Amino acid sequence: MTGRSLHCLLLAAAVLGCAPKKPGPVRIVASTTLISTIVEAIGGNRYAVTTIAPAGLCPGHFDLKPSDVTAANYAKLVLNHGWEAWFPALEKAIIPPGPRKVTLATKGNWMIPELQKQAAVEIAGLLAELDTVHADTYRLAAARYQADVDSAAAAARALVTGRELPAIIAAEQQAPFLEWLGFRVVATYGRAEDFTAQELTRLARVAQDSGVALIVDNLQSGPDTGRPLAEGLKVSHVTLSNFPLHESYRQALLDNAAALAQAIEAGTRD
Repeated sequence: MTGRSLHCLLLAAAVLGCAPKKPGPVRIVASTTLISTIVEAIGGNRYAVTTIAPAGLCPGHFDLKPSDVTAANYAKLVLNHGWEAWFPALEKAIIPPGPRKVTLATKGNWMIPELQKQAAVEIAGLLAELDTVHADTYRLAAARYQADVDSAAAAARALVTGRELPAIIAAEQQAPFLEWLGFRVVATYGRAEDFTAQELTRLARVAQDSGVALIVDNLQSGPDTGRPLAEGLKVSHVTLSNFPLHESYRQALLDNAAALAQAIEAGTRD
């Protein structure tokens, strides 16, 4: 190779090395799939989201992994609901100055469409603050997302409309969603470890007095917690999820409504 050729190669390498690199997606850590599904839907490929708590487990009592701490330290933004018992430990493990940490203001059961839409607006605002250039894009995406939530809500309600809705005893985490759908929740119960013989007796008495025909469990707090009660009363039992399981709020909403419709139909046949 001639000296001139070597000089040209070195010059080309220097130019390529100085060329600006296309920025990658902004990293965000979300405590649950309720948050991450919204970030992904509104932020698109401009954001890379890591979800800490698996959708099928109780996110309030989840054990942190070293990889969760690593993800948080590399993130620009860490989002949580405010009730995660493990979040203070994550905060302590973040090396200063660390990412921005936000406890979202939208409270209540995000499986209820109005709260899901409220959360979408809040999260879109945070994404717009991180990426002001595309702020309008995130606001438009949030509006489209809200329209999709409305569509899903109408479809979910249609699955139970026109049916005789039974009185229900449910896991306390599912009660707000069930009431949104139009069910009458006559009693609730807590996590599996709180389901004592005394509690079972109390609930059985309420069920008999109120004509309960369906027991509804919450997947994340114990998918079979209420099954002994349902079997004792000889009524239907169903387990719903309080979090999106397949990266889609819409699908989670429709899956829950469909499971309830099937349980009602099964109860009618019995």
